[in-house]
Amino acid sequence: MDHLTDVYANVEEPSGQKKSLSKSSESVYEDVLIETLEPNRTGATLSGVKKSSCRAAAVVLGLLCLLLLTGLITLGCLFSKGNSERQTKMIQLQTSNNNLTNVQDNFQKRVEELAKQRTDLQGKIRDQHTKQGWVYFNGSMYSISSLAMSWLDSRAYCVQRFADLVIINSEEEQKFISNFKKPVWIGLTDRETEGRWKWVDGTPLTKSFWNPLEPNGQPFQRDEDCAENYYLEKNWNDDKCEHKKMGICEKMLPP
Repeated sequence: MDHLTDVYANVEEPSGQKKSLSKSSESVYEDVLIETLEPNRTGATLSGVKKSSCRAAAVVLGLLCLLLLTGLITLGCLFSKGNSERQTKMIQLQTSNNNLTNVQDNFQKRVEELAKQRTDLQGKIRDQHTKQGWVYFNGSMYSISSLAMSWLDSRAYCVQRFADLVIINSEEEQKFISNFKKPVWIGLTDRETEGRWKWVDGTPLTKSFWNPLEPNGQPFQRDEDCAENYYLEKNWNDDKCEHKKMGICEKMLPP
């Protein structure tokens, strides 16, 4: 009996083992099912992440494009504004240049008009003085007094006629004066300081046409303080200012 019991027990153990195997099979099935489902979940998660990343990248790319477009538009506006300002400045510069040219033209015309008026005025004065007996030479009018007078009286005579005794500045003028063929007082004297000859306008003598051995008043202690001109190329002579001679007046025309 006991033997049968043991046999029965031994027979039962495989059955228990069967149960154990059954449980083990269920566990394996669950593990397989879990492993089968897990990859799908992970794939779904990765797919969602990829879609989100693509969407974010698209947004960022769109923003970059927008910024680039904004920058291009801004640069275009600045370039257009710069061109407009340059064109405006060029127009203003051209206008200023045209105005300056017009001013220069008007100024030149005015200068030419004034020059013509001066020439006309000189011509009228010259004609008027010629009628009164004056002779024109190199911008001045000359006239010899009709009466013989002292040097001082001859100068007073010239001043009354808005002139003065002649001042000889060049060899050409000296030759012109000598053509009158008369001894005449000229506007040269050393009455203020003996030996220092000056013209009537106060300028010192620099170019002279003295006759040989003239002036000779100082060496001989003679009071010869006024100069006269003969009709030779180098014919100045110092003489007493009280002597009676004709005087030659010079009147410069307006410049």
